[in-house]
Amino acid sequence: MKFSFIKVTSFYPNFLESYYKSNPELVTKSYEEQHKHLMNQGYGYSDYFPRYLQQNYSIPGTELIHNAKALQSAWAREHGSELTGNRLLLEQLKTYKPEILFIQDSANFSASFIQKIREEVASLKLIIGHCCAPYNNESIKAFRQYNVILACSERFLEDFRKNGISSYLFPHAIESTLISQMNEIADPVNEIIFIGSLLFREEFHKKRISYIEEIFRNKLPLHMYGQLETDPWHLLKMKQTAYLAIKLLTALNIMSVYDNRALQKIGQLKEMPRKSRYSSSIRNNIRTESVFGKKMLELIGGYAIGFNQHGEVAGDYAANVRMFEVTGAGALLVTDDKKNIPSLFEPDKEILTYKSIEECIEKLQWAISHPAEARSIALAGQQRALREHSVEKRVDLLHEIIQKEL
Repeated sequence: MKFSFIKVTSFYPNFLESYYKSNPELVTKSYEEQHKHLMNQGYGYSDYFPRYLQQNYSIPGTELIHNAKALQSAWAREHGSELTGNRLLLEQLKTYKPEILFIQDSANFSASFIQKIREEVASLKLIIGHCCAPYNNESIKAFRQYNVILACSERFLEDFRKNGISSYLFPHAIESTLISQMNEIADPVNEIIFIGSLLFREEFHKKRISYIEEIFRNKLPLHMYGQLETDPWHLLKMKQTAYLAIKLLTALNIMSVYDNRALQKIGQLKEMPRKSRYSSSIRNNIRTESVFGKKMLELIGGYAIGFNQHGEVAGDYAANVRMFEVTGAGALLVTDDKKNIPSLFEPDKEILTYKSIEECIEKLQWAISHPAEARSIALAGQQRALREHSVEKRVDLLHEIIQKEL
């Protein structure tokens, strides 16, 4: 089948591992059966982008999850291919012959691979990239191979344009149909929830970690779900060795390693991987079971308050998807104040913001002490999220960009 639009993305390995462990029978199913079942989990942006382009603009499309090994193996098996990884992805694109390609996790693909796609997929008229995470000079080289890069905040937009990269502002969103599928919770628990990563790295979560530690020191009822970096000694040494090797290969302009996804991830780091040391308050309170998609939104909606603190890479601008997940699920968003917050939500009427750790603690304490008022703000925030920050609205914006670029 030919598709005019293809979106390529990857899912968190922890989610995929948990998903296939819970559904072991799927590995023997057809590509179509696996794809449909996986998309129904509501993870990330699922296949909502091609779905809305088809529904609202009659543009046929599909979603390729290029790191879902069982799913990709099923496609290869059905098409008589023995390829894997990026080579299989290229084969899929040549088979489907899309006119528009949207690569969501653009920082994970090298400039040479994007160039190869452009050279070998003759049907392509437009290659769109996306970035909302730390990137390096090699990423910038890759971004220049796209027709346009979508930036999740003004901070990224400004940086890309300074580097001569055509770029558009394209914030994250919440899928409204997932909210309508949630069980209605009339009386959420009057406590705080946080779901996310805690990584001790430059441009990641050092400030977030310090805020969470202070929340625990103030004995606030915080429920925390996420992943810690707890690599065993041998794996840490392997990452450190790989980091140094990539730096050397990059200096020698030998970039073939960037076809290896694990090396790509390490190559994006701006500092040597080091052993992460977490306080006992975090280690003793974090729950590490996988919580994603519909299950995650149900969990958030069961609490009155959702805490958020951006990673350092966000700079002065709000950008992360958690803002829309928390508000969309109906919890009161308490987040760090940023320059662009007023363009997304109205502080004190739809969300609460803070400028310091002291103000953060104060706002959280107020929300717990004033449940009725906090609930009113939360519901106003939910209405704003579903009205202006839905995936369908973002697809309308994407369609405008596509039309302009074509």
